[in-house]
Amino acid sequence: MANTVIAQMLVKLAKTNDEKSNSGDVTFYDAVTIPSVSILDMIKRWMKFSRTPNEVIIMAAIYIDRASSKGLVVTSHSVHRVLLSALVVAAKYHCDRVHGNSHYAKVGGVAPTELNRLEATFIQDLEWELYIKPSEFESVCKNLTGLVTRS
Repeated sequence: MANTVIAQMLVKLAKTNDEKSNSGDVTFYDAVTIPSVSILDMIKRWMKFSRTPNEVIIMAAIYIDRASSKGLVVTSHSVHRVLLSALVVAAKYHCDRVHGNSHYAKVGGVAPTELNRLEATFIQDLEWELYIKPSEFESVCKNLTGLVTRS
């Protein structure tokens, strides 16, 4: 259920930024066309094929929020690739055993070389601040729980 709330939040963020952004501003994360797969389906696919714990999804959401506060603008053209980048970074930071980028690239529907660049760019956008304090993680979980029970 938290995955649904996170997906809804990301879609809302992208749509809000679509309305504010200049369509001429293209970033490395931007896809030429908006992918047809929903954000929720992308998260479900990630969970099915990456076999990472649910904490990775929450960490990815925290990372996206951090990167956004540092200037990353997530739009409908970039949200899928930003999410994939965040998921890969979160998985590698949190999990002891991870797949290689070629596997994650297949899951995310991008080329391995593209994923390598996405991951490196995202880490730079985070300014290498990957550690999440337990209190921050717990606060986000509590907020998500509250949102889930209201929906």
